[in-house]
Amino acid sequence: MECHTDRQPYQVSDTPHKTDFFVVGVVKGGTTSLYTYLQQHPAIYLPPIKEINHFSQADIHEEEFLPAYAKDVAMDLPSYLDSGMKEMVHIAHVNDPEDYSRLYAPARPDQEKGDISNSYMVCPSAAQAIHRHNPEARIIAVLRNPVRRAWSQYLMNLREAKTHSNSFREELIQDDGLEKKGWGVNHQYLHLGNYHDQLKPYIDLFGKEQCLVLLFEEYTDDLEGTLQTICRFLGVDENFPFQTDLQRNSASLPRHAGLNRWLVNTGIMHGVKRMVPRGLRAKVADLMYTTKDLPQMGEDDKAWLVDHYREEVERLSRLLGRDLGGVWNEFARST
Repeated sequence: MECHTDRQPYQVSDTPHKTDFFVVGVVKGGTTSLYTYLQQHPAIYLPPIKEINHFSQADIHEEEFLPAYAKDVAMDLPSYLDSGMKEMVHIAHVNDPEDYSRLYAPARPDQEKGDISNSYMVCPSAAQAIHRHNPEARIIAVLRNPVRRAWSQYLMNLREAKTHSNSFREELIQDDGLEKKGWGVNHQYLHLGNYHDQLKPYIDLFGKEQCLVLLFEEYTDDLEGTLQTICRFLGVDENFPFQTDLQRNSASLPRHAGLNRWLVNTGIMHGVKRMVPRGLRAKVADLMYTTKDLPQMGEDDKAWLVDHYREEVERLSRLLGRDLGGVWNEFARST
């Protein structure tokens, strides 16, 4: 989400470890499934909080968070750390350097330590903060067709009762016109797809050899091959047998929208998510949500978004040295 830096640059304190690699985004780009897969590799350590958001804190204004997002990230971090970090947490804001280091205390010296936080892609201070922390870090970004990415985020927000708008385009225009914008402050449907300006600082700071840019569409089409590519990039065994038949974070909508909205607004849904064991969450989700008869993006809305992003995708293609229209068909060059 669009972030505006008006604080002093984050000063990295001396920490007992250096994080070796960072997956910096994007939202709705498959980073949750990637976290699940990479956690399996014995030579990789990922902390039990999937998104830590430590190096983007200079751009993040917690006092302006949307109520729903504030609920999503609320946790008693000291108690969590003191109790041994027994549960997986999807997202939090870990600002203190010592707390950040404690998340990596279980890692073995021979493991590659990673940090997967989507805010690092869109908060402009993050690239510099990560570079100060470890200039030899490797950077991974998973980019998704920005048109499809925005639609996927819209469906997610309908599912989570974070929007009630039945008009996709009106939702995007209204959100983009808000005075206050930022990570957790608004949804930033359009800005999250401005990949060129978000990715370029990482390439400029770390060099192309330390940056691996993947496409979500190729990741989902060739999961095993993509995981091998990532392992080679990280210098770990690429022949590790990942368990790849896990349930993915697929689009779905509530079976009963009114009930779902009430559960979310009262905070009951948040409590249920925390209490239900991970092994039962898929079954509970099947009771609450459906993947059948999902709405489809209108052709007019698709054309509007393609026009909005066309120049952006062309700039990104030049930055990466590949014609992205070959994968993102809506942006294919006409002959």
